[in-house]
Amino acid sequence: MKNSSRLIPIAVLIWLGVSGAANADFSGAYEPKSWTFTFNSTDGGGSVDATGAPSFLTLTGSDKNGNNATGGYASDQDITIVAVAESIISFTGTYETFDVRGPSYDPVGLLLNGVFTQLTDDFGAAFQTNSLSFHVNAGDIFGFRAHSVDSSWGGSESVGFNFEITPVPEPETYAMFMAGLGLMGFIARRRKNSQA
Repeated sequence: MKNSSRLIPIAVLIWLGVSGAANADFSGAYEPKSWTFTFNSTDGGGSVDATGAPSFLTLTGSDKNGNNATGGYASDQDITIVAVAESIISFTGTYETFDVRGPSYDPVGLLLNGVFTQLTDDFGAAFQTNSLSFHVNAGDIFGFRAHSVDSSWGGSESVGFNFEITPVPEPETYAMFMAGLGLMGFIARRRKNSQA
């Protein structure tokens, strides 16, 4: 029993090395300068503020047309990045719209390889929180979009935080881990037999 208890911390260290530690903020390969900021609007409205990094980023939707009763034009503000490895991405964010007509005029959502998935509730409160986890493969382009239906009557502000990247080990890594555990078991058994 004594010998096998010494092997447990070694097994934990091997597993941590195999599975990879999570990157818990906007740093390393995912620091703000690595993200692409794209503003798809005729006026350049909206913004991204990275001064809160590595803890959080702020994405602001366009309100360039102001309180114009005739309406304006649709616009998108995107922040995207290429996934460096197969991973599980976890993200928490807050959303607030200042549009007097509600969230349906300024939705915010996930972008994954160009496909937009809305995260905000069109009929929800002006202030919302969202948490999500999703899978990416190496080379996938993911990020977030603040859409404005008409860039008028108030924009939206989304603050992203608790951004975490957990690498997914490749099958060869699992095989190596299992082989290491088998070797440790063989050594423990051999020690036990030699002491007997």
